[in-house]
Formats: sequence, C-alpha cells, structure tokens
Amino acid sequence: MNQIDFTKLKPAAYSRKSSESEDKQMLSISSQHEENKKSADYYNLPPFVEIFEESKSAKTEFMRPEFTRMFSLIDSGLIDCIVCWKPDRLARNMTEGGRIIDALSSGKLKAIITHDKVFYPWDNVLILAIEFGMGKQFVKDLSVNVKRGQHKKASMGVPHGVASLGFLNDKSEEKGNRKWTVDEIRLKLIKILLDKFLTGTYSAGKLHRYAVETLKLTTVKRKRIGGNLITLSRIYEILKDPIYAGFFFYDGQRYELDSNLPRLITEAQHNKIKMILSKANIPKTQNHNTTYSGFINSPDGNFVGQDVKFQVICDCKHKFAYRNKANCPKCEISIEQMKNPKYLSYIWHYNVKNKKARMPYKSINEQKIDEEIINKVVSNLQFSDDVILWSKKYIHEMKNKEVSEKITISQRKEERMIEFREKKAKLRGMFRDGKFNEGEYKEDLELLNIQYKDTQEDSKEVDWYSRLMEITDITGRIEKIFKGDDVEAKRKMLSALGSNLIWNDKELLIYNDKAIEKLIEGVKRAKQLDSKFEPKNYVVDKGLKEKADEFSPAFSTIDVYPI
Repeated sequence: MNQIDFTKLKPAAYSRKSSESEDKQMLSISSQHEENKKSADYYNLPPFVEIFEESKSAKTEFMRPEFTRMFSLIDSGLIDCIVCWKPDRLARNMTEGGRIIDALSSGKLKAIITHDKVFYPWDNVLILAIEFGMGKQFVKDLSVNVKRGQHKKASMGVPHGVASLGFLNDKSEEKGNRKWTVDEIRLKLIKILLDKFLTGTYSAGKLHRYAVETLKLTTVKRKRIGGNLITLSRIYEILKDPIYAGFFFYDGQRYELDSNLPRLITEAQHNKIKMILSKANIPKTQNHNTTYSGFINSPDGNFVGQDVKFQVICDCKHKFAYRNKANCPKCEISIEQMKNPKYLSYIWHYNVKNKKARMPYKSINEQKIDEEIINKVVSNLQFSDDVILWSKKYIHEMKNKEVSEKITISQRKEERMIEFREKKAKLRGMFRDGKFNEGEYKEDLELLNIQYKDTQEDSKEVDWYSRLMEITDITGRIEKIFKGDDVEAKRKMLSALGSNLIWNDKELLIYNDKAIEKLIEGVKRAKQLDSKFEPKNYVVDKGLKEKADEFSPAFSTIDVYPI
C-alpha cells in the first residue's frame, strides 16, 4: 500500500484570486491562506518552503509569474507538495492543468492537498483532469453568457462597462441592467471641447490646457481612482470616442446609442475630428463625398472630377499638406505639438479627360461654385414668409381654376363625342341607301375623324401643382442650405432644382429645371418693373393677400404650365 510521510514533504502554499467575474465568489487570498494553514496543521506538514500569492486570472496559460516561479522550484526539487484551497486555484486551462498532472504522475509532486481532498501520484489522474476541465468549461460558459448579455445590452443602446466621461452608470438598476444617465456638469464641458476642436484652431495639447486651466474638467470620483483633473490621454479618448456622435461598436458591430441620451456632434463632425487628429485615421484610398460631384460636367459631356487637398498652417505660419507628414517641413515641430494649427481643406473640379490626355485644363474651386450658385440661383429664389404664403394661395387659386375649366372642357368633349357618333351613324345609313359609293364613304369618314380628332385623344395630366408647391418650399430653405456646410443637404437641393452645371474652363454655366428657370425669369422681370421689389424682404399688403392677381403683373403671370 502506498503511503506518504507528510512530515518529510517540502510543501508550498499557493493562493490566487483574480478580479474577473469567474472569481467573484471565491475566498479572498488571506482567507485561502488561513485554509491552507489549517490543512498543513491537519497533515502535520513541516513549515512552508515558500508561500505564493497572486491576483491573476488562470484562464489563460503563462500569464501568472508566481505560478511559473513555483513550478521552477518544483522542477528543481525544492518543492514536492502543493497546498491550495481548491484545484481550480492552480489552473483553469488545460495547458497548465496538464503540467500539474504530469508533475504529479511523474513523482515530482508527491501530493496536492486541498481543504477537502489529497491527490496522490497513484490516484486516477482523470479526477484531477475533470477538476481542471470543469474550471475551463465554467470560464467558457461564463464568457458566452457574458457576451450574450453584453450584445443584448448593446442592442438597447447602452455600451457595457464604465460610462464615457459626460455620462454616468445608473446605479439604481441591477448590475448588468444599468443604463446610462447624463452627467449634467461634465457633458456640457465636453461639448465645449468638441466644438473648439472642430474649429481647427486647437491641437489636442492646447485643448487639454484649456480643459485643465479654464474648464477645470475632472474625471468621475470612484472608490480608488478618479476625481482628478483630466489627462492628455483622456482628451484623445474623448476626441476619438464615437459615443458623442450617437453610436458605438461592440464585438466589431455598430450600435446606435440610446435615443434618450443626447448627441453632442454629428457623425460627419466625428469623422472630421478623426481627420484632424492624425493622418493614420484617414485611409490611403478615399471616396470623398463632395457637394457637386455628379452635377458638374464639361460642355462635351466629359466627366469633371475632384481633387481634394488637406492642409494645415503651422505656428510658424508655414502652410503644407499634412496627410503624409508628421512634422512641419519648415520648423520640424510635430503636428500634434502645434499650439494653434489651422486646418484647411480645398476641393477643385477639373476636366478628367483633358488631364489624362495631358491637354490644357483649368480647375474651379468649390468655394467659387458656391458663390456662383448663390449669385445666379439662390439670390433669385429667396422668398420671404409673406411671399411664400401668397404664392401658395395663388397656386391653390390656379388649381381651383383649372379644376373648373376641366369640368367645362369635359362637358364640351362629351357633347362633341355624341355629335361624332350621330354623324357617323348618319353617314353609314346614307352609304347603305346607295346615295354614294364606297370611295366617297371612306373619304367622308376620314374627314369626319379629322374634324372630331380631339374627342378620341386622352389628355396627358401634368402634376404641375405638386411641383410648384415643392418649388415654393424650396424658396424658404435654399439660402440656409447653400450658406451652410451640410454636403448631403446641398446635394438634395441640387436634385430638387434639377441642376446641371457646365464647366468650360472659363466660366460656370448653370442650368436648372424648366420650372425653376421660369421662376427666376419671372423674379428678374418683376425686379425690372419695380426696382424696390426683393422677394426675400417683401411684405405683402393685406389687400394683396386677399387678391393674388394684383400682387405683381410680371410675377403672378409666370408661364408655369409647361414644366
């Protein structure tokens, strides 16, 4: 019978507890050590050769320095017995679990003593393998369950973990179901920081100084950390965090932030911040969503492309393209260390075919296109609220008048159809009675068909009413849109105008939908008749509001039907 003299063993005590979820319910290290001493006393073990304690997870191999050091002493023969509270304190992965089993089976370890069992070299190693395997399976199951819960929480618009600065975890809910609430003080300060960075005049370093010296922005006070002035690294985290634009990522998937939480910036502004921060955040190959791409062509229909340039003005006043540089070429200061960098972007449009063929060509700046659009189109399509209301009233009147006319025309058409049928019947009767031959009958029938041709045609309906109401709404929005910086809004407006831009290397020609052109012509004609007339400032007199036809002879008689 195999026996061991416990008094001659060379024991070591091992205690472990990690901060991860699988060890939340485990005894503390000090409590485990007390249990280890009780076991040693029970088996009359000599004093521990060494006591090993660490706060590390055992689910991944080779990540515990004390465990590794203990095994080096086992391999050298200085330790031949391990005392621990439970086998899963030694390993939760099969790699290190297998190493322990090998040491026990080979006799390097003469015993592994836990609070309720002793494992000997001659024991069935299957029992110990099951113990380690159960620990491994527990970690796997826990990981799956945690991820499932985190995905569900993310789908509700709440990221897991500690809330981003400016938000707070709602501790009134159970752990795992806690939503975010607004940190009223810090969120306002972060909004200020983001807005200042978007101006392009603040570097991250300058923004950090402003946050510390002026805003006195601090982190949230927690049990052991927080409550201190914000650090530069935290400023970078805030600038890169998409949460302030209303979305976040978990496990490679995008989620939208809870709709009850405020958005500080738009997604376009978030992308602009990333562009400013570093060239590393901008892909080598990009698709630039410019305002006029697809709306501008050459006179012969060739594609007009875009050349987008990003530049920065250094503190030393030197301007350079920064996308492939980390330092100013003149003073060699790092872009990130600049105190007052001024970021610029330029978009040029040019004839792609001519450039590829190495033929002469000229470019036009997008800012110049904006000016041309505003001067030639927007300036004649800005209506005051009074004029818009009057226009809609006039359009309604035209619609009602058209309906009345259509009823009269329809009645007259019905009468002529009856006449046509009666005359054809009479003609057929005369032909049957032999009053004229077949040739004469066909000739008279052809003349009759020509005379009543209008009764056989279906009139094509043109929905001019909806189009004119759309154009009237455009006049109230067009100035704000083209003087703003929302690219997508401008593109939608160009589509509504039916705009077609032609760049001939000398001037920009602007063609719009026929109805838009008619309206612009009418406005210009009204201005010629009355030099004081300005639609965007015009206040309609009370009497004219009641009687639309007297508003302006030129303006109220625009030929709007041929749209």
